[in-house]
Amino acid sequence: MRFCHTLPLVLVLGLGACSGDSAKEITFTDPIAALDQADAASASGDSATAQAGYDYALANGDAKLQGEALLGMVELNIAEGKEDDASTAFERLSGEFASQLNGDLLARLCDAAALAKLPNLGDMMVEYTVANFPEVKEKLQSAATAFERIRTEGPDADLSDLGYAGD
Repeated sequence: MRFCHTLPLVLVLGLGACSGDSAKEITFTDPIAALDQADAASASGDSATAQAGYDYALANGDAKLQGEALLGMVELNIAEGKEDDASTAFERLSGEFASQLNGDLLARLCDAAALAKLPNLGDMMVEYTVANFPEVKEKLQSAATAFERIRTEGPDADLSDLGYAGD
């Protein structure tokens, strides 16, 4: 019976504690859990938690987790339109963890960069992909055309005829 009386109090106090204006401190103790939480946070639009989780997994994980964390950072930065940060993460990913990459994954990243209208990042990724995975060259044609169009027509370039839906 006592549980029935304290449960509402715990819920109310717990909700009250979560309603403050102060930023929550994000801490992780396990790189696998940090990566899982980062992926979930990225999918839900919580970029601060995602970045913190990827940073933790990158600093504390094994080589496989570090590569996955860098891939997550690339995807997060593309989604946020942070071309320089995405480029930096991609350079490290392709340099230190190239064995974790494949042509289909890279083609998907190129498409994401085209949707986000990040031509410099896209050019870098297309060049890397063609050099290392020539079997997916045809899959990259739309993305390469999109990047050229973005450079010549600007960020408002219509890419719908290439298969990239507009805003």
